Amino acid sequence: MRALIALSLLTVTLILAGASARAQDAPRTITVTGTGEVSLAPDMATIVIGIQSEGEDAATALDEASAATLAILSRLDAEGIDAADVRSGAVRLQPRYSNSVLSSGQQIIGYRAVNTVQVEVLDLDQLGRLLSTLVGDGANRLDRVSFGLQDPTAAMDEARSLAVAEAIRRAALYAQAADVAVGDVLSISEQGGGSYRALHAEPVVIAEMAQSAPSLDVPVAPGEIDLNASINMVFAIAE
Repeated sequence: MRALIALSLLTVTLILAGASARAQDAPRTITVTGTGEVSLAPDMATIVIGIQSEGEDAATALDEASAATLAILSRLDAEGIDAADVRSGAVRLQPRYSNSVLSSGQQIIGYRAVNTVQVEVLDLDQLGRLLSTLVGDGANRLDRVSFGLQDPTAAMDEARSLAVAEAIRRAALYAQAADVAVGDVLSISEQGGGSYRALHAEPVVIAEMAQSAPSLDVPVAPGEIDLNASINMVFAIAE
């Protein structure tokens, strides 16, 4: 029994000694997070535009929406919008019900059809005139206008470089305050996916079918897009 107790004590002592040695061997570190931001003007826009029509029967409402949608697609083609940058959005056909208090229960009084397309506009100088022209061709819904970047890679890389530089600056600041020296970089990791948030304009629904093209281009002010990067870095404290 005494031999077992002695062996157990020896094992515990070895474990504690090993843990103490590992603690002493573990490098002292400085962990910081650096952020970087780059702002630049967008070079593209995404719009969702279409037609909402009503008719006494489903076929009439759908036919009117389809005819107006074909006119929109033809206009986009004539304006040089690549077919790859155009795709169908919402396609809906819904009954309209009577809300009269004199009727017994809800009664269908007609149908409403909605057909929209999503378009990527790569020339922002074209955007205002294109919106006005599409309304003149029959579009009476403008559900979304958002501004973005065709290729944010270079700007994101610049934001990442700024984030690393900021992390290095902070590490040096903390080291100086603690009267130690910054050693080697032990790890670098990016926080988040390195993406950006597109700028969205408020959606607009045009109530009435346009009978003629607007006389003015739709004014647009894209503003700037902020691209942010966050980098976590671990530095050794130099001995």
